[in-house]
Amino acid sequence: MKKKLVTGLLGLSLASFGAESLELGLLSPTQLNGPSTSVKGVRLGLIYTENQNVEGLDVNIIANKKQNFKGLSIGSFYDRTEGNFEGAKLGWFFLPLTFNSVGGNMTGVQFGLINMVEHNTKGVQVGGANFTGTGTGVQFGFFNKANQIKGLQLGFVNMAENLQGLQIGLVNMADNSELFEVLPILNFNFKF
Repeated sequence: MKKKLVTGLLGLSLASFGAESLELGLLSPTQLNGPSTSVKGVRLGLIYTENQNVEGLDVNIIANKKQNFKGLSIGSFYDRTEGNFEGAKLGWFFLPLTFNSVGGNMTGVQFGLINMVEHNTKGVQVGGANFTGTGTGVQFGFFNKANQIKGLQLGFVNMAENLQGLQIGLVNMADNSELFEVLPILNFNFKF
């Protein structure tokens, strides 16, 4: 009796969330709702989960893909957002052991072994290698590259075609540096 009551309450609470509130996936398309749906709530995935848009908490063990994302993403060794990403991406136990890829714009924080944003970044990228088109904020890693950066690049090797800010590292390269294009320790351009 007690077991039936708990099972019934669990089923009722999941049903009250609605189809968009919870996604459970093993290996896409083997998912509760399927790859063509959007999720507003919680998405939990084991091997590979794929959805249109995800808003809320996204926890995946191996890999995931979505069109747009807003919220907190935890885990996933491979995290792909085809469109825009707003929020935070953290690897397991906050270790940067992930490959994060954003096809559009990223606003927020990325922690990963490799972080890539194809268009604009507003926020912080922390990882082994960070790449962005146009960045406003901070890139912190062994290797940082931006077509244009407004802010700080802190790493062993920093590269920017258009620097508006500061580079601190072993090798700093900025095509528009106020001093030299390549400098050790410190490079800057504060002419906007």
